[in-house]
Amino acid sequence: MTKIYPIGLILTFLLLGWARLPTFAQANCDEAAVIPEAEKRYATGNFDEVFALLNPCVEKGFSEYARVQAYKILSMTYLAIDSLPQSARSISQLLTLNPKFEPDFSASPRYKTLFQQVRESKEQILQVTSVSKKAENLLYVPATVAVLNSKDFAQRGYKSLEDILHDLPGFDVIRGNGIGSTNFYQRGYRSTSNDRTLILIDGVEENDLVSNTVLIAPQYPLSDIERVEVIYGPASTLYGANAFMGVINIITKNFRNLPGPAKQVAFNGHARSGALGRNQVDGVLTAKNADVALSVTGRVYQSGERDLSDYPEWNFDARTAGDYTGQLDQLGTDASGNYRAQQYLQRTNLTKLYPNSTSYKVDYAPDGKATALRLTPEGAQRAARLDNNLFGNTLNGNAVGFSNTKRDWFFRGKLEFKDLTISFLNWKTDEGGTPWYTNKSTISTEKNPRWVTQDRAFSITYNKAFTDKFQIMNISSYLLHEIKGSTNLVSYNGYYNGRLGFLELEKDSIPKATATYQYRISTQFRNELRLFWSPLFNLDVSGGIELRSGLIQGNYITSTLAFADETGSVANASGLAGGNNFKANDIGVYSQVTFRPLKDLKLVGGLRVDNNRIRSNGGYGTVATPRLAAIYNRGKVIFKAIYAEAFKDASFLQKYGTTATRRLPNPTLLPERVNNLEMSAYLQATKQLSFNVVGYYANYSNAVGTAQVMQENGSMTQQFQGIGRRRIWGLQGEGSYRSTRLNIWWNFTYTNPYDEDAKLRISDIADFMTNAGADYQLTPRLSFYLAGNYVSARKTGAGTAGSNNPSRRFDPFLVLKSNLTYHNLLNGLSLQLSVNNLLNKEYFVPGIREADNFTYASRFLMDRRILSLAVFYTLKPKESGPVTWNQ
Repeated sequence: MTKIYPIGLILTFLLLGWARLPTFAQANCDEAAVIPEAEKRYATGNFDEVFALLNPCVEKGFSEYARVQAYKILSMTYLAIDSLPQSARSISQLLTLNPKFEPDFSASPRYKTLFQQVRESKEQILQVTSVSKKAENLLYVPATVAVLNSKDFAQRGYKSLEDILHDLPGFDVIRGNGIGSTNFYQRGYRSTSNDRTLILIDGVEENDLVSNTVLIAPQYPLSDIERVEVIYGPASTLYGANAFMGVINIITKNFRNLPGPAKQVAFNGHARSGALGRNQVDGVLTAKNADVALSVTGRVYQSGERDLSDYPEWNFDARTAGDYTGQLDQLGTDASGNYRAQQYLQRTNLTKLYPNSTSYKVDYAPDGKATALRLTPEGAQRAARLDNNLFGNTLNGNAVGFSNTKRDWFFRGKLEFKDLTISFLNWKTDEGGTPWYTNKSTISTEKNPRWVTQDRAFSITYNKAFTDKFQIMNISSYLLHEIKGSTNLVSYNGYYNGRLGFLELEKDSIPKATATYQYRISTQFRNELRLFWSPLFNLDVSGGIELRSGLIQGNYITSTLAFADETGSVANASGLAGGNNFKANDIGVYSQVTFRPLKDLKLVGGLRVDNNRIRSNGGYGTVATPRLAAIYNRGKVIFKAIYAEAFKDASFLQKYGTTATRRLPNPTLLPERVNNLEMSAYLQATKQLSFNVVGYYANYSNAVGTAQVMQENGSMTQQFQGIGRRRIWGLQGEGSYRSTRLNIWWNFTYTNPYDEDAKLRISDIADFMTNAGADYQLTPRLSFYLAGNYVSARKTGAGTAGSNNPSRRFDPFLVLKSNLTYHNLLNGLSLQLSVNNLLNKEYFVPGIREADNFTYASRFLMDRRILSLAVFYTLKPKESGPVTWNQ
């Protein structure tokens, strides 16, 4: 159903009308005439006339594009008269406006060297592109954003994308090391998978086409990443469905703009080896000339992971009688007050068929009813003997025992021209799934259970500035997401998990395990056209249209044989006609207006309308999402007030996926909704010291969950429905101190998540988290880094909403980590020694999903102390000599 937001539309028109008010500077600063004239005066050496033309207009009379050109001319002019500090300041102002700007090819080597030095020194002023889909000063974007760049990765010794999440505010990270590897809950929203945060690589989505989740495994390379931008809060106004809790945008390096000679070959990469057999090779090779750059990025990761057999829920050794205490017993009464023991005996005729058995014992009430049915020591030995046809034995020729090996790889080729980038991305993860489950729900071998995923993406990006006021960008992508046919989950019927009982024990029934292989494949074509227009110096208008067309698989193809794509089939679900593949079409139209009525005030209004259709009559229809923001600069303080809405489209798994206990699909499942209000204040106390604090309040509706419904035949089953409401508010803040030899960063998070329907706090979310780190340059070549992550106690299980965990609380923990890096040991070669969990603390985090400690593990063990050694190597041509300047 279409929803209209008159306030957003009215504001947009008001902004447009206000923006047309006359401005005094424009009359005397015609950039179309002034910029070319200044270029002529510079070329003829009339430097004073360059200053006279540009200085009066550069701050108040030019558009943003013209200001960039003016600062370029001014910086070259100051350099020509040997005024290096002023030239450096002009370059700095230029880079504040356009961080991707590069000197002309014909510029002097001296100017190029100074330009690069200024760029490297500008660490306090960061530019981001994720919020408005164009470059903006981080401090003035209409959203809360955190940014980490390639220098941070090297300094902090990050080994994977997951490591980054641990150091960010607002993320509860749950590394289960099983299917999906790592779950995270952004801003306190607990969910079954990573499906509420949108993840992009250079604007191309990584979220799975069927489940909307993203696989945070060690497959992603770090060597070619320029920076990672993290948006907090709803972002559907520009990104549409699924940018529900935020956006993580991985932005790779622009290799065409590598400093140095026009023609060059460069390499950047590392190899790391550590405990638990964790080995990785990660690098990018680049060849370029003045017109084109070709880069090839690759990563290979292998790990044996920790053997968890010492913990009871993951022990697959041969069973003993002691393992069966209370396992089969029928005790107490059911909800109707009937003795469970009596009902079992009536159902099975156990005492009549086996009256003299020594495997069980029955307690009777005075009225003759059985009140308890217990396993005897003899029965426990018998159950262990039978279960050991699985435990400590073999399954399909493979030894049964804990296994969780990982074999992941990533490949990307990228071809960059002036306005065009062509990319092909291909990655695969092959990981054990055992830690997610317990030994009461699965049997583990080297090959079972495993989750094997392969994603491919081909994209073409065109970015062209036609004039100083008008620019377009078009991204076309084709995605193919696949769950490989060797993917499998194992279930078993045995005495240890109670799926075989006393009657089967008397029959000496042998337990059996079944590996169910699964396959899934889906494709989507996507095209997004973005338009950027600056009609006035204080007005920017952006907008776009996004089209998607996909063929999405619903249920898995399953088989009891390997390669389910060749041997499997799909069981038709009740109420689901038309086959197992769904044609989905989406269209989204959006616009955002940015208006600066005053030098220190920025107003932003945006609106997006999305329409979704699945086949002919399915889909969520039409949804509108607005964003409003005001940013005000007062001296050293920047204030922001932001209101935004977003929606989460129910995944194809939720709409069409069925199981034995969830027989009904729900093709018309409506999206989840959120409205979010936040306010923030940023203080640049000194050039080195800054602080930022954010407060937010979010209301969520139509949260998807399972409900009991009646089928046409009168039987009951489960179905996904929109049944929940949540209210989450919190605080997050961060700060940094940067000096010549010492860099310090810190952040904190306070979260209060509440389920409005259950009237309970949401499970597994920490009240308080804080992270901090410091890097100290001991010598010009030797640096030391120390950081810590503190997470307060987490409430779970009874008394909370979302988890069936038998535990009630997970203890707080503090984990320290450090790196010692020797830079440039040889030409371009550096070494890094890393220690994670410096104090070797044993600690656990809550399990995911139901976390009932039967099907899903109730806890996950985190890494103890891990040492690793990395070798970094950078190959690049020699650059021009240094230029001395003081900014």
